[in-house]
Amino acid sequence: MGSARISSLGEYVNLVSGLENDLWFRGVASIDFKLTPQVQWMNLDAETEGNIAYRFLRDYGKYVENDETNPWKVYALMQHHGLPTRLLDWSRSPLVALYFALTQKTDLKNNPRKGVWVLDPHLMNEFYTGSDLVYCPSQMGLRRVYNLNKVENPPYKTNGKGKLWESQIPKQHIENKIPFQPLDEYLPYPLYILEPNNTLKATEWNSPLAIEATSNAGRMDSQHSAFTIHDETSPPLEILFKEHKGILRFIEIAPNKTQDMLEHLRRAGIHHESIFRDLDSLCKRIKDELHLT
Repeated sequence: MGSARISSLGEYVNLVSGLENDLWFRGVASIDFKLTPQVQWMNLDAETEGNIAYRFLRDYGKYVENDETNPWKVYALMQHHGLPTRLLDWSRSPLVALYFALTQKTDLKNNPRKGVWVLDPHLMNEFYTGSDLVYCPSQMGLRRVYNLNKVENPPYKTNGKGKLWESQIPKQHIENKIPFQPLDEYLPYPLYILEPNNTLKATEWNSPLAIEATSNAGRMDSQHSAFTIHDETSPPLEILFKEHKGILRFIEIAPNKTQDMLEHLRRAGIHHESIFRDLDSLCKRIKDELHLT
């Protein structure tokens, strides 16, 4: 796992411009904030997860024009509005991630070390599945991850490996001698059975995965949202990939540079309103521009 340090917006832009394409970014107020989703750091059990999902499904229709039947879109909506899920937020935009790193609050007195995590989602998924595909479950018909190493002429190249396939795959998850893992089995049970063909879960995932998501929420679009989804037992990503070069790295922001960099971001069009896109964020931007806060 690599690292770097920047002290200006220009340095940051030059640094990320020299990285590979199609990376994801996550801004944090401290490097000590673990790369693990809310369900894990709150230590919620499966029953509580299911209870949260059930209550959301029961009541959220009061506040949307149309109920959503796609469980992955509902799950993204839960995450978007602050409920504990197995999703961890990332952004395809390095500038959006930098804004969050600079504005996120922390109570930590020691070792705050603001910065931006940089993830290669393709290398991450290749490490687990043998293929560098990043899946978008909400747009898939059969939401399955196949072991493409077992396919005679695979539609996508594979590396012949994948830690996911080192575990025993149940018989019902083998199709024409090709093992697969259903993505829906990441979901809490009330969302899992939104899919009519799902009944009882046959197994649980034992690894995280990088996934895309779609939503009608404009904020997710403006924040260029992407996610990693996490199983029950895997440690945080920074521990998982500590010894794996290229999958994960950290860009540290030098102390006492927050206000300068925020002002340069604002001039570049990255500010509270551009990211949150509502009347509250518009009013905050006006107050910031007139130094009323």
